[in-house]
Amino acid sequence: MIAILSALARVVLCGVLPYPDLPRRIRVRRSARMLATSCPLPRDEEQVTGEDYARLALLRLLFLQRETRRAVRTRQREAAALLARTVIETCIVGLWCLLIPGAAVKLRASEYKGAAAMLTFLSCTDFIPEELIRRALSALGEPQSLPAVRTMTQQIDSKTSATLAIHLYDLAYRPASQYFTHATNSALRRHVTADSGFAVRPAKSWVRRAPVRLVDACVGVLAGAIANSTAVPADLFVRYGEDHAKRVLPPLLATVGKGMGHKLGRAGIVALLKEAGATRVYLAGAGADDAPEVREARLRSMYDSLIARLDITDVPPDAIRPFVDYFVAKALGEWAAEHASQLPRRSPDGEEPEKA
Repeated sequence: MIAILSALARVVLCGVLPYPDLPRRIRVRRSARMLATSCPLPRDEEQVTGEDYARLALLRLLFLQRETRRAVRTRQREAAALLARTVIETCIVGLWCLLIPGAAVKLRASEYKGAAAMLTFLSCTDFIPEELIRRALSALGEPQSLPAVRTMTQQIDSKTSATLAIHLYDLAYRPASQYFTHATNSALRRHVTADSGFAVRPAKSWVRRAPVRLVDACVGVLAGAIANSTAVPADLFVRYGEDHAKRVLPPLLATVGKGMGHKLGRAGIVALLKEAGATRVYLAGAGADDAPEVREARLRSMYDSLIARLDITDVPPDAIRPFVDYFVAKALGEWAAEHASQLPRRSPDGEEPEKA
């Protein structure tokens, strides 16, 4: 339990504490802008390559980076979260165009399908027949649908033998969509208070600095990928992206952490730490001589106490129990590995236990 709390504390502190990085950010932005504009864009759109689209995506990221910082600085939390989600999508599309053969063609062809949808209002007003619009657009090319963002991330990671794109997607794109972009149950319930009242201002489901950390990470990731593909030194971009990516606190962790802190309070957190410390002392001392069932019962009582303090009434016990079982089994497994030489083992006939 102590190890779990320590790991969570490190993640939370990295996510909420300031991380002054202005001199390096200036260098990264200047180098990334030079990288994005180093080659002129072909005048013929059919000749625009995936690398060209990746450079355009990097330029857009640099613009969105500044807009996100402005939103965070002026405490426009919703705007910052929505901008951050747009940044992840732009970064993933840029990586997809850069790394996946034929992606540039599909991106252009998706525009034809979007154009038909955007011109639908003309047919609704009987100004221009819909059939005429479709016939005119068909001359541009066969419209195609872009793959889902999740599919793009899978293709990127398959190409690079890495998990970076999936990590960005799972870290913030999906949670940001759930809490900020779409009208989901989670988004709507942000206007419900802890005592089941109503709030005009939604609950803060993300820490204030997370969007800018995420934007900075995406700039470093995409700039590093473009630099690698063009034989330009990429160390500055890669380190910058990694340093900021590990300081992004996921929205779900921020939401759960705030809820736990509100329910436990300072006294509850202190009591929980004392109980966890006492359990650790027990396992290191007297617990070594107890039966495995007794040690397991002691661990379970600690987790049951935590659940009781949190007063979780809207989650069924069957949904919580698997997590408790996992952490108990993990703790007991680690304890058994540490005390393997001290555990009693039976003789071959199975009669009397012996001490190792």
